[in-house]
Amino acid sequence: MADSRNSGKGRLYADIHRLLATLMQRDIADPRLAGISITRVEAVHGGQQVRVMVHKPGEEGEKTMCIERLNQLASHFAHQLRHAMPKRRLPGLKFCWDESIDGAANVTRLLNNMEFGDD
Repeated sequence: MADSRNSGKGRLYADIHRLLATLMQRDIADPRLAGISITRVEAVHGGQQVRVMVHKPGEEGEKTMCIERLNQLASHFAHQLRHAMPKRRLPGLKFCWDESIDGAANVTRLLNNMEFGDD
């Protein structure tokens, strides 16, 4: 029974991910948010809230602006999600920057810059 409940939650988060990606492409006219990607959607606070992890290649200073703007638009996205999935009880949305992408890019850059001696 717990497995079916978890798979149902997994489907819910996958649906939220898919629909939010579509809404962000369709509804956001702000050019500063162009190119932003949803990297993952995860439950927090016992499923009462969904953390939407996002990333955008670019300057370090854009992180704060992007997250603030997306969190301002969260109520619009929540309304659109409720309209698209009327029979589901939807958790609140909170947008956060996905730091793991930056970390992976740094590791890749370091590996590419390593010099190997000829043996």
